Amino acid sequence: MGKIRKVKTRTPSGVDTSVDLENALDNATEEEATGCGPIEAICVHLQRPDVEDKLNGLHSFAVLALRKEKVQEICESDLVRIAAPLLCDKEPAIRDAAAGAFRNLSVFGSQVCDFLVDNDILTALLSLLLDYDLTKKGFDSEILSDIFLQAVHLLRNLCESSPTATEAFNQANLLPRLLLCLDYRMFGIDIALSVAQLVLVVSENNSSSWNLLANASILPELLNVPAESHGQLYLNALAAGILCNVPACAAAHTREILTSLNQLLTIDTQAHLMGCKSEIQTAKSKNEAPVLEISMETEELTEAQNVNPPKPNESEGEETLKNLEHLLDAQRLVAEIITNLGSSDDQSEWGSDSNQSETESVADYDMEEDAADSGSGGLPANFLETIKQNQVVEKLWQKAQPLDPSVEKLLDQQDGIREKLAKMRVSYLICLQNLCNVLTAENLGGYNDIYNMWMNLGQQAFKGTEDAAVMEAITSLMRSSLSLLKTRRDLFGQMTENDLNMIIEGASKCTMMDIRVNWNRMLGTLGSLLSESLVKAIVLFLLNSCAREDDLWALSEGLDALMDIFAVDDWPQIIAELEMCERVQALEELFKSKLRQQKRELKERKATIYTVKTNFARFVSYLNKNCKQ
Repeated sequence: MGKIRKVKTRTPSGVDTSVDLENALDNATEEEATGCGPIEAICVHLQRPDVEDKLNGLHSFAVLALRKEKVQEICESDLVRIAAPLLCDKEPAIRDAAAGAFRNLSVFGSQVCDFLVDNDILTALLSLLLDYDLTKKGFDSEILSDIFLQAVHLLRNLCESSPTATEAFNQANLLPRLLLCLDYRMFGIDIALSVAQLVLVVSENNSSSWNLLANASILPELLNVPAESHGQLYLNALAAGILCNVPACAAAHTREILTSLNQLLTIDTQAHLMGCKSEIQTAKSKNEAPVLEISMETEELTEAQNVNPPKPNESEGEETLKNLEHLLDAQRLVAEIITNLGSSDDQSEWGSDSNQSETESVADYDMEEDAADSGSGGLPANFLETIKQNQVVEKLWQKAQPLDPSVEKLLDQQDGIREKLAKMRVSYLICLQNLCNVLTAENLGGYNDIYNMWMNLGQQAFKGTEDAAVMEAITSLMRSSLSLLKTRRDLFGQMTENDLNMIIEGASKCTMMDIRVNWNRMLGTLGSLLSESLVKAIVLFLLNSCAREDDLWALSEGLDALMDIFAVDDWPQIIAELEMCERVQALEELFKSKLRQQKRELKERKATIYTVKTNFARFVSYLNKNCKQ
């Protein structure tokens, strides 16, 4: 569900994070002096019988794994093969250090995770987790809790990157045990969160898990638990996300899911940030000292975690910042859940089991009422009702706004929080775009509200200070919202040539293909809404832009936008003045040439591009007839 791996490292318990990287490798000095490199020296330490030697080697491994440039060298050595069995060592400290080291390494993408899986790390890792008796409702010691925590995060990283890991997870039948840990009153909020993050990953597109999850009473219960902290709100959101991943549960619990997320939508993120002003100002910047902490998008957990309350050496300020991170992670997940619930692609599968075998069938729910009474685009009526009742669109729009200057200033040295906020904003913009694609204008607040949103987004885009991800999300939402205004030419009566030139300039200067395509498609829509003089400027720009386009898909989108303009009006004068017959014939030859060159790269866009090819050939024929007349 929108999970993109981010490298943010974490150290296991007992590892001194105050030492720098070079000092961390000092325990290999003796071997290096004899011509042995640091990785070989670590391997030597790990194979010695002494516990301290093994711990020193694992400490060095954990720190070395933080260096991206060392990852390939680690993978080309025997280090992983030698260290993997230590996940099951009889000494808890060694198991803890091994899990932390592998967790550090696992954040570097699917290739590294595939390597770990290929080197059979799963045998030891799953054995480690299966050894825990989770029916005891807790852990005997803090270090056993931390070992479990790090092992769960490591398994999550592997399952997110490797289908083989997910299949091994299924075969180990670990899920029923892990669901016990969602009881945060017994295991603590940190363990419950880590397990919920793992279950969220393994439940996505994994029908083998759906039957068990559909019958897990803990998940619907978590939706209704009054949250006393942002960590509990995050746990509620993760439970909602898991239910959303199970098609039958998503359909049966749509109203409950959306209602449970309403509290997170209501919290004013920027006001809350200003409320944590003193803690943020006193927090150390990530650049001031190395931070040994692993994390992924929905895994922003900043301290070694266990079932106990905050550790004695964890200040109130640190606890406040951890709570803040839980809030930001939870609020981003809310947008992803609503996007998935409102996805028309998923809706068509809710009532169908055509792709499921008997062993993969999900618990039956009474879905006849939902199927019979659906709303826009086949969406369940309770989705639409709850969206309107809770004013979800308005709340999403507020979350999608840029940061206030005072918040920008507060976060000037807090790159981690700023990055979270930027990605959260992108998620909300994407969520709104999806709703524009599946809801009617009335359900989105009416044409005037949609027009005002489009204008506001344009003002944000033309500031020119947004990063590429935010700009793409803004222009994608602008494109979708503008499509809803095709019948409201009256709203664009005051658009001037200067206004149009700003959009044309934005499109002409854009180097990012996806953003450029969004601008061009908007121009195509505007071509059916504006006066003839402005339409002529749009047609001229699209003709020139398409002639310069190198990418086949971007070219096909530009040609499609050009055809949109002539779908409503013939514009014979524009055709004559711009000598379009000759130009479009040249563009057709260019399109055919690029299709021959790039046809092996079409992939999922093949059908769309060939549709444009057919339609544009008809368009050229139409123009030729028009010119002869």
